[in-house]
Amino acid sequence: MSVFDTRIKYNNNMDNKLQNLLNRDDCYFIHYASSGFYDGSGSAPKISCILIYNPKNDKGYRFDIADNLEGNSKEQAEKLTLEKFKSVFTKIPNVSFIHWNMTAKGFGFKAIQARAKEMGVELPTIPEENLFDLSSYIGYIAGKNLSVKQILWFNSLLYGNDFLDGKTEAEYFGKGKYEEIYNSVELKVKGFAEIVNLIKDNKLKTDPPYQNNDGLTKEERHMEAVKRSQMREQMLQDIMEHNRRVMEKSESERVEEDAILYYNSEHPILSLFANLFANR
Repeated sequence: MSVFDTRIKYNNNMDNKLQNLLNRDDCYFIHYASSGFYDGSGSAPKISCILIYNPKNDKGYRFDIADNLEGNSKEQAEKLTLEKFKSVFTKIPNVSFIHWNMTAKGFGFKAIQARAKEMGVELPTIPEENLFDLSSYIGYIAGKNLSVKQILWFNSLLYGNDFLDGKTEAEYFGKGKYEEIYNSVELKVKGFAEIVNLIKDNKLKTDPPYQNNDGLTKEERHMEAVKRSQMREQMLQDIMEHNRRVMEKSESERVEEDAILYYNSEHPILSLFANLFANR
């Protein structure tokens, strides 16, 4: 069998497994956040939240340390969070998960399991047939490894400022910013579901919406971006100064200057251009 035939077979197997899982009522997308990465030794990182989402019935479950803090220490709240997550395996005995690289050594199911064990909570090991690694599948489709942020960005699935990388989520855990962490995890989980819909419709984008063909190095491109930012800032300052002067002029001064002056506080930039064109 040729390499090409092997790739096609692998692709078909992955397609079939993904479709079979999506047809099940007990299949959930999953992601989580913690205080760091796990190297397999020492204490496992603390778990801040776990989120699972079922696209078939549009139903999700959150297991968030913030929901268990009232009347409890942070450690007690974390244990309650993990105990509630454990109940999933009782309520949904054959639960399956579509995840993003959660079978990695330093991140994922093993890290959650290790932390739960330290807290006195025994989580079951999930059978391989009940797991689907979306990151590996997209890497196969794209022919290259892509981060969560890249694939969400390429497909216009980054909303507002909710996305946080793993390092920032870990830092926020130490600061008690649990809502921000949860919003980030939720964005990713819902994004994974939308990504799978794009895969099914053959509309998934695996490249950025533009290509840099300017011949500049990364450092030169950064310098250009800084210059453009400074220029925009100066332009806005000039606009605000111009509009301030317009508002300070009395009615008689405006008549004496025989000029038409416009100002709208909600649209300062439009005000500037309106004045420029009206008084040419």
